[in-house]
Formats: sequence, structure tokens, C-alpha cells
Amino acid sequence: MSKNWLETIAEKAKLSPEEAERRLRGRGVAADRAVRPARAFTIEQIAFSGEKKGKTSGAIDFLWTGLGPGVWAVTSEINLRGKSTVLEVVLWCLRGSMKNLQDDVRGWLKHISLQFSVDDERYRIAFNLIDGEPNGLLERRAPDDTFHALESFTSDEGFALVMARFMMDVLDLDVLPALQGNESEKGVVEHGWLAQSNVFYLGGEHKYLFADTQMGGLPARLLQMYVGFPWASTKIFVTTAKKELEQKRQNSDRVRRNSEANAETARTRLKAEIEVARKRIAELPNETTTGELLAKAGEAVAAATRKLSELQARASKAQADASQVNETKLRDERKVRDLRETIVATQFFNGLNPECCPRCETKVATARIKAETADFACSLCSETIPEESFEDVNKELKDAESCALASKAASERATADSKAATEAGKAASTALAKAQSELDELVRGADFATKRNAELELAQLEGALKERSKPAPKSDVDPDEDLISIAVKETEKAYNAGRTGILKALNDEILPLGQQLGIEALESVSLNSNASMSLKKGGASTSFSKVTAGERLRLRLATAIALLRVGPRLGIGRHPGLLIIDSPGKEEVAKVNLEALLAELRKITDEMEGLQVIVAGTNVDEIVGVLGEDNCRIARGENYVW
Repeated sequence: MSKNWLETIAEKAKLSPEEAERRLRGRGVAADRAVRPARAFTIEQIAFSGEKKGKTSGAIDFLWTGLGPGVWAVTSEINLRGKSTVLEVVLWCLRGSMKNLQDDVRGWLKHISLQFSVDDERYRIAFNLIDGEPNGLLERRAPDDTFHALESFTSDEGFALVMARFMMDVLDLDVLPALQGNESEKGVVEHGWLAQSNVFYLGGEHKYLFADTQMGGLPARLLQMYVGFPWASTKIFVTTAKKELEQKRQNSDRVRRNSEANAETARTRLKAEIEVARKRIAELPNETTTGELLAKAGEAVAAATRKLSELQARASKAQADASQVNETKLRDERKVRDLRETIVATQFFNGLNPECCPRCETKVATARIKAETADFACSLCSETIPEESFEDVNKELKDAESCALASKAASERATADSKAATEAGKAASTALAKAQSELDELVRGADFATKRNAELELAQLEGALKERSKPAPKSDVDPDEDLISIAVKETEKAYNAGRTGILKALNDEILPLGQQLGIEALESVSLNSNASMSLKKGGASTSFSKVTAGERLRLRLATAIALLRVGPRLGIGRHPGLLIIDSPGKEEVAKVNLEALLAELRKITDEMEGLQVIVAGTNVDEIVGVLGEDNCRIARGENYVW
């Protein structure tokens, strides 16, 4: 039994399968997975209401029920009667984002709902427009016809996210990565539901077989996914990973080349500057300033520096000592005050502090109050306290006063010492500045200083040249490069083997379908996996992009129908079976062509279970004649569809 895809890659990359899978998964690459059968998507009911404004005033009340598989049409006798609006409302609901709905029409709408089924599951999107923003629900319809909310939204962005998550999941679709951007600034972008939903909308200029743009190879990626080519998803992701790594390597190489070019330019410039610097040094005269003078000036600076450092340290110590002694002084003085206040408080009125005379109520003078503590004299009668009244604390007070006097004297001496040390430091600083100035003057006036500067400049230039002469670092090689390269080759093998017969089966269907839909001169069709289509028509070789718009529409229809036919037969494909066609009549030369197109579409939908086509056009009689009134919403004369 042969090795599987992952085992083969791991063996060639010399990794364990577990390690190879982990690193591939880190790049978004995984082995192909079995795709479940394509799910049938059918619109069942469209409803919207509101109020027209401006010249076209009036109520809007549109309801279209009973829709199912088959061909359905919105038609009017003249243009601008609201046909495309019906399709645009459907697209808005399915995409979660408007495609081409006119701004004025959006402003008229107040309520929108769309009911649809996916296989046997039935859903409804219903929302009101509040201040221009959609506010509503995505709901599932139960067998008893009650609706149950799945998700809600209150903005354009929220609506788009809700529908993207739902549609990508329910239709089993994968995000499609692609590398886009300027040559040096490419980055990975992801094509999600908004890009992939274009497959079932056939409108515009029909420039591409799939998608609205060629950017990022989107048409080819959509074809590969909706056809259901085995290994297509893996191929898309591994190819993007390879391009991303190549872009990283190219950017690294570009930086290295630019660095080498800049270094070469710098080397040329530096060599020229070095030559000039060497000539300048050779032309300088001999030194005239004696080394003794410079040495003496240098020693003076050094001595002044040492002295300044010593005096600064001495000043710092003196300041610290003065601060400490001052603290002691303050503490001793505080103790004396506390003792005096204690004596006064206990001797006069047992601690009372009268503010006025008890007889005449004259206020006690501040000086008398202070005298109580200083002279122990009563603030009322001026009598002094007898010493025998406080002889037990008199000794303690005298000792405290003695200490206070001593600490005060010490504080004054320390303060004087600190001030003297500070002044000495200032003088030393001035002396150092003077010595430095004298040395600088000598150096500036010395020829050897000029030579020293020139030699320094030369050394700097030579150092810069040496730095620029180092080889540029090699570009970093991503450790996943070999692994991804191997994975690309193995995936290509699996992809090419898996698609054998699928393109042939599609081409075999597209050719008769194209003829059946009105391209009578079509002789051969060759659809390629890159979403290009070669044709032979009327005996001449041509391509999809070169035929008329009407023929391009028919080929797009034929291709979509071929996908729906071949998919179930081969057990592949993801197309949901819904086609929305806007104004096919404008691509026609004759009315009979439109009638034939619709007749063939109806015949095809009768043959294919689950296919639903919704058309908008102005050829009322032709459309109704083919489809019948039951399958049409009609606006006669100047009336609106809604």
C-alpha cells in the first residue's frame, strides 16, 4: 500500500508525520477532505415595504410567495420600474451586504424579509431599517411553522458577518486565500462569502466566467471550489503559502541587495575622504607648543580637581554634622520649655490659664502670660513663685538649661564650620574652572591638537570603511520553505490526478448547453482549470472574453448548469442551484433570442431537480409568453413592480 499525501511529504522533508502536519497546519495547509453533496438552495418568499419619497411618492408593499424550483421573472413594459430592485433586495438578504441597490431606494425601505430553504431546512431573514441601519434576525423555521432566532444584527457590518458565517457553513464553503498588493508589499487576503456569492449572480458586463474581478486569480479559485475538484482547497492554500514564502525571500533579497549597493557607495566615498584626510595630516607643520606647558597645565587641572573633590566631601560632612548638632540644640531647648511650662501649669491655679481678671474682667496682657514661663511670675498679680514651691524640679530645669546652652554653642560652631567649608568648595570650583580654561586655551592654540583631530577623523573614516567592508548577511531561509515546496509538488500531483475527466465532462455539457441556449455557431468548448475558456465558433478560434455580451451570458449560464449536472453525477460540486439573472434582454439583438433563451432555461429546470432561476427583464410579452403569468411579477404601462 502506498503512502498517503502527508506521509509522502513528511518522508521527503525528513520529518515525522506529526511534525509535518503541525507545520503545514501553521501555514493553513491541510489534506483534502471529503466534500458533502452540494446543498439545494431555494428562495420561497420575498417581501419588503416602505414609503417612496420625492416625485415618486406612495406606499411600497411587495410580497411574492410560492416561489420554488423553476424559472421565475420580474418584468415590466418599460425600464426603471423596480425590477432590478427586487433582485437587489434578494442579494442584500443573501449576502448581508448590498451589491448595487440604489441609495434612494434603500432610504425608502422600512422592512424586508426573505424566506428560503437549504435542502429540507427552512430559514427566514427579517429586518427593519432603523436610522438607515438593518436591525433584525436570521431565523430557522420549525416543522410547526414557528420561527426560532439563530443570530441577530443591528448594523450593516453585523448583518454581513451573520450571513457570511451562516452561508459559508451551510453551503460547506472554504475561505479562499490569495496574495495581493504591490510587488514589495504583498500580503495574504481572504476571499469570503461576498466574493463567493457572485457565482449565482449573472449581471453586469459578464467580463469573467466567474466572479466580478480577475484580482488574485479569483475566477479560477471559485471555479475549482464550486466544481469541487479534489485537492482544490489544499492546492489553493499551499500555493498561497508558497507565494507568501517567496515574497518573504524576495523582500529579504531586495533588502540585502540594497544594503550591498549602499555599502559599495559608502566605500567609494570613504576611500576618497580617507585620501584627503591623509594628505591633510602630511601637510600639517611640526608641533610648537611644548609638552612641558601642557603637562603643567594638565597637572594643575588634576590638582584642582582633587582639591575640589576633597573640599566638597569636607563640606558635605560639615553640613551633615551641623544638621545633627542643630537637631540636638532644638531638642534641648524644647526640653527646657516643656519643664518651665510644667512648673507654671502646676503652680498657677492648678493648671488654669485665665484670660482676664476675675474681678474687673480686664484681659491679661500677652507679656504677662509669657512672664509666667520665663520668670515664674503670675500673669494676674505679678507675684513670683517661691523657689521652695518647685525645688524638687529646680535641679532638673537647671541641668536642662545648661545642656541647652552647650548645644546652642555647638550648633553655632558647626554652622560656621559648614559655611566655611562651602565657601572653600566654591573657591576650589572657581580655581578648577580657571585651570581647565587655561589648558583648553593651550590645546586650541597647539598645532599638534589640529593634527590630533585630523588623526582622529582619519581613524573614524578607516573604522567606517572597515565596517562597510563586511560582507552583507545572507537572506534568512524560512525553515518551512522546503516543506512547502514539497507539499506544492505532492498536491499538484494529487490535484491533477483527481481532476482527470472532470473538465472533459464539463466541456461535454457546456457545448450542447451553449448551442441549446442560442449560440448556434458554437463548435467546441474548452474550459480550463484557471477559469479561462477557449472556443471555436463559426469555423474560427476565439475565447470567452472576445465573444459578444449575449454570448458570454449564455456561456456563463451553460457553465453553471453544467456544474449542477456534472456534480451529482461525479459526487462533487458545491453550487447551490440558484441563478439570478438581471436584464438578459439588454444583451439580445432580437426578441426571439430572449424567448428561446427562457424557453431553454425552463426546459433545463424541468429536467434538473432543485434548479431555480430568477430573471428580471423588460420584454413582458415574451417573458410571460414563455413562463406564464403564475411565474412572473408584472408591471404594465408606467406602473411599478412594487
